[in-house]
Amino acid sequence: MIMRTHTILLSSIVAAALLTGCKDEDQNHTVEHFSAHPAERRAMLETCEVSDQSMDDANCVNAREAARKSQTDKDRDGFDNVFGAPSFD
Repeated sequence: MIMRTHTILLSSIVAAALLTGCKDEDQNHTVEHFSAHPAERRAMLETCEVSDQSMDDANCVNAREAARKSQTDKDRDGFDNVFGAPSFD
């Protein structure tokens, strides 16, 4: 009887420990994901503006990097439209 009680108690503790680590978190997306989905990037950046931990949040960091890359690409395209593609011949 004592062995059965210990087994049940130990099983309960292990189950509780395993479930404690499970919480509903947002999935972390890559820079490439945010680059391919501008609407999600904008929504994430808006969320990050009001978040206290936005500097540590992987989605905030990746969304900012995707926005930076997008702006760089726009700047490069604008430069090429005005001055033409660079030629190194």
